[in-house]
Amino acid sequence: MPNRPRPRVIVVGAGHNGLVAALHLARAGCDVTVAEHAPHPGGATSTSELTLPGFRHDHCAGFNPVTVVSPAIAELELEREGVQWITPEVPMAHPFADGTAIALHRDVAATAASLEAASAGAGRAWRELIAPTMPHADALARAILSPLPPLAPTARLALAWRRFGLELARRALGSVEAFGLDLFDGAERPTAWLAGSSQHSGLPPDTAGSGMFGFLLQLLGHAHGWPFPRGGQGAISDALVRLLQREGGRVRCGVHVEAVLVRAGRVAGVRLFGGEELAADAVVSTVSAGVLARLLPQGALGERLMRRLRHWRYGTGAFKLDYALDAPMPWTAPQARAAAVVHVGGELYELSEAGQESQRGEVPQRPTIVVGQHSLFDPTRAPGGGHTLYAYAHVPAAYPWSADEVAARLEDNLERFAPGWRAHVLERHVRTPHQTEHENPSLVGGDLAGGTYELDQQLMFRPAPELCRYRTPLRGLYIAGSSVHPGGAVHGMSGRGAARALLADRAPLRLGALRYRAARSIAGRSRA
Repeated sequence: MPNRPRPRVIVVGAGHNGLVAALHLARAGCDVTVAEHAPHPGGATSTSELTLPGFRHDHCAGFNPVTVVSPAIAELELEREGVQWITPEVPMAHPFADGTAIALHRDVAATAASLEAASAGAGRAWRELIAPTMPHADALARAILSPLPPLAPTARLALAWRRFGLELARRALGSVEAFGLDLFDGAERPTAWLAGSSQHSGLPPDTAGSGMFGFLLQLLGHAHGWPFPRGGQGAISDALVRLLQREGGRVRCGVHVEAVLVRAGRVAGVRLFGGEELAADAVVSTVSAGVLARLLPQGALGERLMRRLRHWRYGTGAFKLDYALDAPMPWTAPQARAAAVVHVGGELYELSEAGQESQRGEVPQRPTIVVGQHSLFDPTRAPGGGHTLYAYAHVPAAYPWSADEVAARLEDNLERFAPGWRAHVLERHVRTPHQTEHENPSLVGGDLAGGTYELDQQLMFRPAPELCRYRTPLRGLYIAGSSVHPGGAVHGMSGRGAARALLADRAPLRLGALRYRAARSIAGRSRA
């Protein structure tokens, strides 16, 4: 039997989802090229010296509690490629202006003690919630990450949690503010501590669905911490690129995909800015929903689906500040000096006001800030005893202010909790939402999540029931990335899902898919 030519696949975007998809396809025998707009691979999982030589800053993603429970990442064994995980014992602290703080420890008892010191009864309430859920933390995370519908993992959880699962589901589907006030019997400071974690989603604390984000991150903090890779997020994408290249895949950086080519009712490749065309039997797009709509010919998916993509709602943008410091941050609260992440937001009403102002299109008076202190635990991040500071706040995608004026609001809020910190600044780098989109066009308006996480853009509606399982009505086109279930964060699940869907669907690839599954089975037996 004559050898068939290797199927040609173009993957649009060299973020972690694109690289995971490309790696799976290359291992199945496909001829894979990844086209990346930026001058280097990585997308939102990138690290570079943004301030001074030797100070290494993560561009977008900074911590990886979801990464370490993702089956798509675990099966790639990135540790064999040199990725080293750093897991601080205190994943997060939430300080208040009076110099106190509540800390999330890996240890549940220590966390409960911190909560109890802030509000009598809060520690007991937390222990009673965590005790039955902790043994199933990984199962819950994997059920959320699994392709839809996640029947088996959901059934297992329902069986394990039959006594309290409905109550937890009720709280999780509501706002994190309601979750916390219910759990902590109306106590606002413990609720603010819980609500701070939901800020990673971009949802205000009073928004339905934010409850799950806050709870899941705290639960994973106990189960696995909030780890991050030694040297920066770029270690993840570097490892994926090495694996891909060993399988014969290619990454072309500095090329901008201008259009997906469609001929005779199916995908034919892509056209790059400047006119170059790359022929392909299939295309995997990892760009966000609104950007994909611009790449496709009019009506390529049918008018209803095209309209859904065109009208995809993006959330608030990340206003990012990176600092080179000559000393650690002088937080008033001792707990914050030992934490990997500090949620600078203060009281519950302050978090709520900041979220509401951003949603109204206003720069918050006191922005809620997610602060990362990587260099406290990873000396490779800064030279000579120096330190890095990673900080971002959610702001409107557009505002009539200068970057310096917005930065001043963030810095003034930091000053409330770390007086005199500006004296330690050696250099500052500012990235506005507009600059984020310019560097990565998929992050429209600086929205790191690829679209708001409001309930009507979640699960089967991310981005649409016909698209949430990585296939599209257009033959040869598959989608992944943060606009596709299960959304943002560094987990690679949609990249793996798109690759698997492509391999299952294309007749010319069936032998390759069988070889791929056999190779994975052999590898699994050899590791066992």
